[in-house]
Amino acid sequence: MKTSTGMNDIVWLTMRRMRTPLMLIILVYFGSVMGMVIIPGQDAQGNPVQVSFLDAAYFVAIMATTIGFGEIPQAFTGAQRLYVYLILLPNVVAWLYSVGTILGLFLDPQFRGVLQRARFTSRVEKARRGFYMVCGFGNTGNMIVHALHKRGFGAVVLEQDQDIVHSIALISEISHLPALTGDASARYTLELAGLHSPYCLGVISITSSDHVNLTVAITCKLLRPDLPVLARSENERVTANMASFGTDYVVDPYSIFAERLFLAFDSPVKYLVQDWLISVPGSKLREEISPPAGRWIICGLGRFGSRIAERLKEANMPYTVVDVHPDRLRQLDGAVLGRGTEAETLMQAGVKDAVGLVAGTRDDIDNLSIIMTARELNPELFFVARQEHQQNDGLFDASGADLISRRALIVARRMLLMTTTPLLQTFLQHLINQHEDFAQRVAARLQSFLQGRAPAIWVTELTGNMARGLEDAKSLGVRIQLSHITRYSRETKKRPLPCICLLLERGASRTFLPDASQELHSGDRLLFAGRDGAHYEIEWTLTEPHALTGNATGRTMPRGYLWRWLSGRRSAD
Repeated sequence: MKTSTGMNDIVWLTMRRMRTPLMLIILVYFGSVMGMVIIPGQDAQGNPVQVSFLDAAYFVAIMATTIGFGEIPQAFTGAQRLYVYLILLPNVVAWLYSVGTILGLFLDPQFRGVLQRARFTSRVEKARRGFYMVCGFGNTGNMIVHALHKRGFGAVVLEQDQDIVHSIALISEISHLPALTGDASARYTLELAGLHSPYCLGVISITSSDHVNLTVAITCKLLRPDLPVLARSENERVTANMASFGTDYVVDPYSIFAERLFLAFDSPVKYLVQDWLISVPGSKLREEISPPAGRWIICGLGRFGSRIAERLKEANMPYTVVDVHPDRLRQLDGAVLGRGTEAETLMQAGVKDAVGLVAGTRDDIDNLSIIMTARELNPELFFVARQEHQQNDGLFDASGADLISRRALIVARRMLLMTTTPLLQTFLQHLINQHEDFAQRVAARLQSFLQGRAPAIWVTELTGNMARGLEDAKSLGVRIQLSHITRYSRETKKRPLPCICLLLERGASRTFLPDASQELHSGDRLLFAGRDGAHYEIEWTLTEPHALTGNATGRTMPRGYLWRWLSGRRSAD
């Protein structure tokens, strides 16, 4: 229905623009043809003849388009030539006017927008695999869409900036994805993007406007209450508002970073394991960090700095605030009015005696300047930096900051965590609440095979094709354990795969860091962390019954069902 509506818009707009030129060309053309038919001609012998309608129509067409093959079907009389002379200019003008109008129509932004919307709607309706609607294609949206594509999910993009939408067509990996220029907060736009499609898995709203994200969340929850909605919010009031009406996940990048900083104070090992598990697979692993205890300096008490201050207060860490807004400093003892980029301001804040500094203004260059100035005054400081723009990655890396808050990366990581591997979020929450020993065990097992690179994360569900091996082993009376699927099945020595099982979910029960002897059953969901190759080895073992049963029994199993049955009978005897 939406596709037909788009086509109706195209037809209506075309007819409205082409009405006058079409009427003009029809009147001029058919008037010229009638004149050619009425004026008598003569053949080669001088006998009078009438030009047929077909000949007249043909001649006027080639004349008006300036092709001009000559006088047909025979040479014209003087009267005919005089008539042709009179109709020549009106016909050429009518054709040029019509062609110009058509070209202008195709160059008209409104018409091109209608065409784009019709193509977009058609591609969304033809989607036959699960997709996420992504509202906003800035740095964060770009990361999320690429990651969704790599994980086998589709995406539909809504973006306000037309230039950004056009740039998507130049990215080979995702150029096939539907993308539309439009207001994501409008109900009509959301419906065009597939809000009611059975293949829509959820809505991710990550525009730069908290108000737009709030509107998207409200609209989606009213029209599709069952659909998961993930929204970014950097304002505490908006975050509370979203949570109040059932937004499934509200991502505040500054709060997330502050929580992780607090975790680094409380348990560097837990922070380290969490960072490894949420990092981009294959990226270099972060080394353990230990933010020092003592007095800190916070430069900038806005949305970012205020959240850091709250966490420092929870950790019983004293801090001094430097800010350019006097109203933010009234209730704070020892606060300094200033930007923090000047040595004098930092000296007033006690930079010589501080153990750490947070460069938390909303200006990247100011934050870099604060770090460089503070480093000259006290090179032993632990530096935390706020980065707003992705193009400054190289500058912040070169600044030597110990921790960098990259807003786009934080939001992208958390959104992907919640959409593609929700079991990992469950494991990370368990990790935070457990004793230090649990985190140390996980860290030791990860370090044993990761070789300094972040692991891939995947979930294996023992259902359908993945349960074939289990069912086959069960029919032979063989029990399958976790260790049986975490070995190289195609090797004689059966080496362990470079991965660990973080979580086994069976119905409502969960087992964290299950033992190798854990028995597996159909329907289990397993969360793994490891190197990419391990994922495919596990899938191969599960889908090849002889391999799985061979791992469990220690014998090479015949491939044919009859031979496996006979082998089982002999073993029983």
